[in-house]
Amino acid sequence: MFYEEPYMEFVNQEAIKIGKYFLLDSGEGREFIDSETGWHIEDLSGYLIDPSDHEKFIVMKKNGAVDDYFLKDYVFAIWGKNTDGSIKITFEKYQFYKV
Repeated sequence: MFYEEPYMEFVNQEAIKIGKYFLLDSGEGREFIDSETGWHIEDLSGYLIDPSDHEKFIVMKKNGAVDDYFLKDYVFAIWGKNTDGSIKITFEKYQFYKV
């Protein structure tokens, strides 16, 4: 378990289903209190990385160089609802623009 906060752990478990880890960078708004779970949910941004890169990510984050290697893995985790009312997460790659 990565996160003690249930919603964050749910997002990470959704990432694990596709063979990745979700490492939070920031909350992005669209906040909602889910009546089914009691969770405070919102859209998130962060890194969707391969589990084998977890140690490397931590070292690079501490050194302030995480974007040098992991920028390509930056995503938005967008919440929504399934037809049965349960929460779903869609990971969308962040589109970077070159100037």
